[in-house]
Amino acid sequence: MTIVNYKKNFIFIHPRRTAGSSLVLSLLKYCSSDDIVCDDVLNDHSDKWLTMNLKEKFKPIIEKKLNIVGFKNLLASIIKILPLVKYIKKFNYSPDFNLNIPLFIKEPKTYSHATVNEIKKLVTKSFFDNAFIFTIVRNPYDQFLSFYQASGSKKNFKKFTETQASFFFNREISHFYENISIYGKILRFENFDEDIKELSNLLKLPENIFYIFEKTKVNEFKSKKGKKLDLSIIDDSSKEIIYSNARKIFKDFKYSKNINYKQ
Repeated sequence: MTIVNYKKNFIFIHPRRTAGSSLVLSLLKYCSSDDIVCDDVLNDHSDKWLTMNLKEKFKPIIEKKLNIVGFKNLLASIIKILPLVKYIKKFNYSPDFNLNIPLFIKEPKTYSHATVNEIKKLVTKSFFDNAFIFTIVRNPYDQFLSFYQASGSKKNFKKFTETQASFFFNREISHFYENISIYGKILRFENFDEDIKELSNLLKLPENIFYIFEKTKVNEFKSKKGKKLDLSIIDDSSKEIIYSNARKIFKDFKYSKNINYKQ
């Protein structure tokens, strides 16, 4: 979840690696302090992207908490490697056996990537059922490549795909795309200029926020040479793994199995 705006009656749900943080900051001027805005985006980008009046209006809440989740994840990691478990249940995260688990951690009050079900718990059923809900979808090849870049992994792309693609796409589908009928608008990453213009009209905003959005490119990862990594690093084996795990996204949004290397 990124934004719940009560006055304008909308909810923005934020999948990973879809430029959602930039969209959040673009919409912020139309939110009030009574709305729910993800505290991690506000905290991470306030210095560069928020004007002084918005900094005063939105103060992210980062809380110190007992790290119960860290210990739960360690236990879950042990369960995940048990024989036959992977044939019974799909998991959203790969096993992590890092034993350096801090006793306390700092967490935002509201995360940017809260699931549809988590959002339902934050608002009343009446508001959720009547709100204009929108999200973003991105070509799975491009999205997973962006995830690889952002991860900072030292593995080559093929090995990273073999170990992470199933977890990544199971998480995206189960969290955001399981039931796409809830959305009044699904923006396409590849068609932001037109889709954000349409969204601005649907939300009855006084301006096309694409002009704000295009200047607010946060979380943009580039190679050491200053250029974005291109899709040519996706070998045939990785392509099949990504397609197999993201099949629902390819089907529902009519993305081609073939990779467009010219985009």
